[in-house]
Amino acid sequence: MTHDDMQSTAPTALTPRTRRHSRRNVLALAGSVITVGFAGCLTGDATTEHGWQRVDSPTKRALHDVVLSAGGPVAVGESGRVLVRTDGDWETVAESGPGGASNGLVGAAVTNDGERVWMCGDSGAAGYYDVADDELTDRSAPREKTSSWEDVAVVGQTGDERISLINGSGELLVGRNQQGTIQWGEVTKPTDGDSANAIAVDGKAGYLCDTTGSVYRKPAGGRWDSIGIDDVDTDLHDVATLDADTVTVVGDDGTIYLYNGFNWVSLATVETALHAVDRRDGRGAAVGPGGTVIAVDGNEWSAADTSISKTLHGVALGTVEFSDVAVGADGTILENFR
Repeated sequence: MTHDDMQSTAPTALTPRTRRHSRRNVLALAGSVITVGFAGCLTGDATTEHGWQRVDSPTKRALHDVVLSAGGPVAVGESGRVLVRTDGDWETVAESGPGGASNGLVGAAVTNDGERVWMCGDSGAAGYYDVADDELTDRSAPREKTSSWEDVAVVGQTGDERISLINGSGELLVGRNQQGTIQWGEVTKPTDGDSANAIAVDGKAGYLCDTTGSVYRKPAGGRWDSIGIDDVDTDLHDVATLDADTVTVVGDDGTIYLYNGFNWVSLATVETALHAVDRRDGRGAAVGPGGTVIAVDGNEWSAADTSISKTLHGVALGTVEFSDVAVGADGTILENFR
């Protein structure tokens, strides 16, 4: 990408409601789940005293994605809602985020240092939330693109990050923060026009998945190439990486697929679609309709009882400081106290 290919976009600051900055400790998980081995079908029922529990939400609007920032979980959703977790409650940062109230937010990603959360959605909505400053900045319609973004990925530290946006036409737009100015490159089509649903990028490779069951990989300095999935023809909804050669995708067929750098393995299957997946430090979780949560710790994927019937759209795994979080329809928020 040359300087002549780039376009600078001036930011518009949005003023969020003042909130407390604090963190919440995590409780220990004392529940049991039904487990299944690789390539199995998840069956059975389980109840837990702790584990995935529904918590109070400040909105009844659907929440579509959630990520873990340095200050705790941040969720985005319908009508541009942006929510954050404080020490005692979930609070609304903005009732209408980047792009305004008429544009829902469907994707979110966080910088490597956890200090900035990028978000995207309808009609070109795009922007970021700075955790320490408690400030939202609107970067909507980059390169005058007003089609709806399906997902966003970010790599790098705050102020020096690289942003990747994809839309339903299979278009990819990459921007780089250079001395506080976001410069956007030319639009490309890695999927040759097939609708792209999700993208994940780390320092060594990027991955995206589409509606035809295909996954594409781009090594650093290389080009996008299809890496499968052979004999799979389903709408793939999400992709998550543990490292440059360990990738997990989920989709409408309810199967969890793992790429190990050489080939794909079917890990587990449920009888419903899976909408989102997250991986962290050898752990993983996937969510879907009917309150479905499938988790892995080590090599065994397990079906957890969430005691809800709401559709879940997004999931973010926690750390020793923060609980796991899943979000979904009607403002549903679940937290897993490990």
